[in-house]
Amino acid sequence: MQGSMFSYSPNGAMVKEGLATTLRQAIISGALQPGKPIVEGKWARKLNVAQTSIREALNILVNEGFVQKEPGRSATVTVLNATDLAHIYRVRGRLESLAARLVVEAKPDLSDLEQAIADMRAAAECGNAEEFYRRDFAFHLLVCQKSGNPFLEQSVRRLVGPLFAFAVMRIHARHHGLEELRRSVEQHRAMLHALRTDDPAVAERVFASAIEDFAVATREMIGGGDAADIATGA
Repeated sequence: MQGSMFSYSPNGAMVKEGLATTLRQAIISGALQPGKPIVEGKWARKLNVAQTSIREALNILVNEGFVQKEPGRSATVTVLNATDLAHIYRVRGRLESLAARLVVEAKPDLSDLEQAIADMRAAAECGNAEEFYRRDFAFHLLVCQKSGNPFLEQSVRRLVGPLFAFAVMRIHARHHGLEELRRSVEQHRAMLHALRTDDPAVAERVFASAIEDFAVATREMIGGGDAADIATGA
């Protein structure tokens, strides 16, 4: 197996994080397709590691949103259809709008959100869409953290993690133009500006509108159907 994308260091010292990286790259590259089962025993043999190590690596990817796992069944690569996306965005819009309202009311330091946007812009200018989406997700989690409601943050992480993971997977299936990423950066700047106002209702509306725009863009990413369906939940 030497020379394969699934080979590992000669001393065989691959920890669960290394295994997770190997499986994550297989997913992002398309070697493991959305919806495909990831059988622990098969991958343990392929990588010459203990099955428990594969299980631990899969748990990391479940937390990141790249893998879905149900009790008694093999883990599968995350797959989201138009109906799934519509449901996710409907809830996401409500949660993040609430987070925006709470942030304006709490008035925390927002400098790290500014940095997240700067990192998004840098990734966009380099054409690194994968890193762009990582920073994008970080921005939204930071907003939820600053809301002061830990349950809100946990809910958004569980809900939106698979969404961003799915977007990263689609990078290899569809070209992402620089202008698309630049447009998203400016949308996030508008969201940050809304958080710096003294009006929670304004921030709530700006976030709701932005999430609807992101919904349409995501629907266009997977292709097919009426792009408005995902934003309305139709």
